[in-house]
Amino acid sequence: MKLRNPLIATLAVAGAAAVAAFARSKRPQLPEPALEPPRLGYRGGSETNGSGSLS
Repeated sequence: MKLRNPLIATLAVAGAAAVAAFARSKRPQLPEPALEPPRLGYRGGSETNGSGSLS
């Protein structure tokens, strides 16, 4: 099979390779670190002094 325009075919293959290389180079972004570590055993209420009951 003879292509009508081999230059267009070459550019299409090169473009597809460039898009594939760009997609492989992208790394997933890590989430930003938390301002405070999570409090273990803390139920998210309005009490911050720790003397409230856990109901």
